[in-house]
Amino acid sequence: MEKLLLITPPFLQINCSYPATAYLKGYLTRAGYTVEQCDLSIETIEQIFSAKFLQKVFETWNADTDDENIRHIYAQKDRYCATIDAVMAFLRGTDPTLAHRICSGTFLPQAGRFKSIGDTESAFGMLGSTECARYICTLYLQDLSDYIRATISENFEIVRYGEQLAAAIETFDQIEPEIIAPDNAIERVMTELLEKQLQRSQPTVVGFNVPFPGCLLAALRCARYIRETRPEIRIVLGGGYPTTELRNLSDKRIFKYVDYIVLDDGEIPLERILSGGELVHTYTRDGYHSADAPLSHAERGCPDFSGLPHDKYVSLLEVTNPMHRLWTDGRWNKMVLAHGCYWARCAFCDTSLDYIGRYDSVPAPMLVDWMEQIISQTGSHGFHFTDEAAPPKILKELSLEILRRRLNVTWWTNIRFEKSYTEDLCRLMAAAGCIAVSGGLEVASDRLLKLMNKGVTIHQAACTLRNLSRAGILSHTYLMYGFPTETLQETVDSLEVIRQLFSNELVQSAFWHRYAMTVHSPSGQHPELFGVRRRSDALHPFANNEIRFVENRNYNLKAAGESLNTALQHYMYGYELERPVHKWFTGKVPVTTVEPTLIADCMIEPDTARLYDEKRRIIWIGSLPQRDEEGIVLFDQAEPRHLKFKPEEADFLMDLIRSIADLSRTTTLSEAAELFQKYSESSFLALYLSKKWDILRSYGMLHI
Repeated sequence: MEKLLLITPPFLQINCSYPATAYLKGYLTRAGYTVEQCDLSIETIEQIFSAKFLQKVFETWNADTDDENIRHIYAQKDRYCATIDAVMAFLRGTDPTLAHRICSGTFLPQAGRFKSIGDTESAFGMLGSTECARYICTLYLQDLSDYIRATISENFEIVRYGEQLAAAIETFDQIEPEIIAPDNAIERVMTELLEKQLQRSQPTVVGFNVPFPGCLLAALRCARYIRETRPEIRIVLGGGYPTTELRNLSDKRIFKYVDYIVLDDGEIPLERILSGGELVHTYTRDGYHSADAPLSHAERGCPDFSGLPHDKYVSLLEVTNPMHRLWTDGRWNKMVLAHGCYWARCAFCDTSLDYIGRYDSVPAPMLVDWMEQIISQTGSHGFHFTDEAAPPKILKELSLEILRRRLNVTWWTNIRFEKSYTEDLCRLMAAAGCIAVSGGLEVASDRLLKLMNKGVTIHQAACTLRNLSRAGILSHTYLMYGFPTETLQETVDSLEVIRQLFSNELVQSAFWHRYAMTVHSPSGQHPELFGVRRRSDALHPFANNEIRFVENRNYNLKAAGESLNTALQHYMYGYELERPVHKWFTGKVPVTTVEPTLIADCMIEPDTARLYDEKRRIIWIGSLPQRDEEGIVLFDQAEPRHLKFKPEEADFLMDLIRSIADLSRTTTLSEAAELFQKYSESSFLALYLSKKWDILRSYGMLHI
């Protein structure tokens, strides 16, 4: 009988498990197959950052180098070996009392990364010792990573391995020498752990998930080891990297190390490999098997995180920014609310690929069922919904279902900053546990947003960010520079929009990236529609993703990008927000043409949820009020609030609120108006438009 071992290769995130193998295991186990999974990434990290490993590294290398920082680390080798195990225990959460010693500044050795530490007291305050200690430990690990990179392998980084090598491989010649090179100390640890896992699992098939270029080299080195020691085991390569980069594979030398390369969703292809059935969207040495068998999101089902080492993940704090830290801090259960993107039209996005272009969702009760199952598997109540863009309709129903079940969870996700996110929807999401969102504003220029078919305007995005902010939800925005036809004026104006968003505290963090034209995006498939042309239509024999293109640009794009990033690093910590944006750029640049009150004007616009719409649903998410002689009494964390109403109005409100507090029932404003007429002959609209109704909304009445 076939037995499958699914492996996440080094190196990926270390604060929580990547969900790909969990989804595959969940589906295939329910289908009756024997499946185990292994996070070789965190297992290897645990061994590398240990006294045993560091001792060997320091003993086998002499500090004969011109690099002063490396010599400095080597000189403190005994202190590193004495403290590393304690640091890792602290970062795993098993020894929180160590925070006080770490924050003292004398417990841990320090090297080059600590030069930028700044004032930790102002960043964390008097009560932030745990966060401050985690930040210090992260710098400590980064110093050690610099040493490992200088003395063992330049390919090493904490969350990636050989990424630059794998980022653009035109032919297999560019990576094969690294695959067959003698093992270094890191790779020896990796293969020793792999060997132990193979002995425990005794698989007949091994599948490597390669979501990013930074996992490819380690996956292929592991595959080479299996090929040499257990040639009878069949090896599968799948994940985001082959799905995006190996779709036009003609260089077959990779099949010396693997038997199958799976594109797109892996559930059905793996099931066919295990059952001996017809292969679907799978490469073999014989060529591409293009038959397809789409799997619905409901059929994919709940991921299964059992068997993963949840006690070994460590939380790093690379930056003090409260939003930016979420990617590395916290043990989040990663989960997808819907397959694909409900918008799937952005010109820069790989919309022709199945994982984006084929949208499919499931009802909210099923999603919350899955969340409860995952909590039982991992013990964690935190969720990161990793959708390309979580649909607002699903987030509304998901939030209602979480509140119905009184499920205490914390979550964040990626969204589009569209008009559906009213203030009341954002408040509902916050009540259900949403703490943060990320989303693409890209180039903050309405002309370019329209050209790239983003489907939002700066005004819409600003209003949505305002609503999120008022609900207490943090926001991160992805930014882009260098989109075809973007002028220097538009680049300066984009920075001004971002400055205003930070100044008005509507975003807490952001990230600029340079536009890349890809083969699977609308702009890559039809570049002439965007004012540029491809340098060549020829395909590389191995990986194909980013396209080189020719454009007419009369300014230094690299220099502009550096200026944008410098400004952004200041904005994320509240610095230099009054500085004119053109002064961030080198050379002569135009001043901004953006109105200085563009974002501030959006702050004072009425929220659309307040506009009367008889079809709009109303709910109550606060504490139930009480009736008194003069009206009703409202409750929140502060003092009770007494509101005077006519007796018939108070009776109506008590009846209405009891009804709409039952989130399993649906009550519209039209139905509320009908109920009001049973108590009073007055106008319901007059009550709705009153100041008292706004007070009711602030205590828990939402229009969604």
